[in-house]
Amino acid sequence: MNRLHQLLAPLSPPEQAALLHALSDLESGSPRQWLLLEIAATLGPAQASRRTRMAALVVRWLGIAVLFPLLAHWRLPGIALYQDKAHQLGRCARQAQDDSTLFLVSITALLAGFDRLPASRQFAAWLLLLLGGAVKYWRVRKQHPHRPEAEITGEETLPGAEAALGLQGMLLAQGLTPADAQELLGTLRNAPDQALPRLINALPTLAPPAPERHDFLRAALAGWCLAILPALWLNSWQWGWIIAVLWGMGLAWLAHRSKTFPALILALTLAAYLLARIAHAM
Repeated sequence: MNRLHQLLAPLSPPEQAALLHALSDLESGSPRQWLLLEIAATLGPAQASRRTRMAALVVRWLGIAVLFPLLAHWRLPGIALYQDKAHQLGRCARQAQDDSTLFLVSITALLAGFDRLPASRQFAAWLLLLLGGAVKYWRVRKQHPHRPEAEITGEETLPGAEAALGLQGMLLAQGLTPADAQELLGTLRNAPDQALPRLINALPTLAPPAPERHDFLRAALAGWCLAILPALWLNSWQWGWIIAVLWGMGLAWLAHRSKTFPALILALTLAAYLLARIAHAM
């Protein structure tokens, strides 16, 4: 518990600066790179820690928006910029997680009710992971068609001349007076999250582009696997399937912050198990 508390504790200013530098590298060539560097400059010398290095590694694989809940919990300044994109991807991941959890608990409870061997439940979990994941992949691809290259982002392929002057130069290029640009940057340094709406209004290219198809695919597959992967190991035990069900209920509560969906999972598990027991006894 102490390690978990240390992991979830808010980042120190040096850790925040180190993580913002890592995130800015992912936004290279966009105005968001200058925004993140501007915020990082107000936090003092950067000092990376184990958790910031791990977060930077995960973000490099999955994208900033996917890790938004953790970054917001760490109180990383400026991360509110990715809130809308994270909301869209989070909804996709939750839907996939809900689907995989309901399929997993119903199939597992049925097999347990029929007194099938743990190896059978483990094999069913593998089939659900691979075949169900393939179906989920196909459905997400169909739901989110690929957009033409011109529609993916309105940003320039190469930075304009104003980018050489940083965020202030880009604001001046948008028609702001030097005094207004300086005042806006001062607000950004003192209260980044409060300054973001005004900055995006003055410089629309600061807003992250809408999620692309591959973003939705990664979010959906991550949500699908999250509930099933522990069951691949837990189902090898005689009563490990009960722990897998509890794991699914815990994930559902974390995703929805409500008792309704975990209660639905429990009711479905009990119903499937009891029906299987009745059928097996006949």
